[in-house]
Amino acid sequence: MKLLSHSFAIVLASLASYATADNLSLDLNDDALRINYQHSIDANYQSDFAWTHVKDLGNSFSAGLGLNQQFNNDLSGAIGGKAVFQQHDDLPDGTAIAIGGTLRVTPAADKKLAIAASLYLAPNVLSFGDMDNYREFELRGEYKVSEQLTGYVGYRNNRADYDQANGVKLYDGAMIGAQFHF
Repeated sequence: MKLLSHSFAIVLASLASYATADNLSLDLNDDALRINYQHSIDANYQSDFAWTHVKDLGNSFSAGLGLNQQFNNDLSGAIGGKAVFQQHDDLPDGTAIAIGGTLRVTPAADKKLAIAASLYLAPNVLSFGDMDNYREFELRGEYKVSEQLTGYVGYRNNRADYDQANGVKLYDGAMIGAQFHF
């Protein structure tokens, strides 16, 4: 499984070098590191690939597709789904297909600031292996430093229920990060 983790990290790093990339995000806290790559397929669709490593717990891999929508000048969103694979050090591995979306508010007074929230859920019927349910929530404040860089701070909570344990916190806590735009 370590080979898979290292291979995925190499793939993400090589994808970032292409000029067609849209966003590459890196965020962390005391116990976790997350790398996320997003690529716009066209004006309305976006693919999303992420790897998260949590110390003493394991790794998460996800791949998703979202439909983007600009509601007005201040509000945008996306709706879609993602496949999630959890590889744990001490718990059984699990897989889920989570459905959800994101909302982003950019105040008219200052377009450099934004607040974003996302929620993805996978009930038991969309969870496989030893995983019974999956929940992913994120809330963050963003500041656009330049056209190429956005900094953010926020809170992320990823939880899952397993046959052997309920309410396992896969990632829980404050984070700080940067999103690079290509």
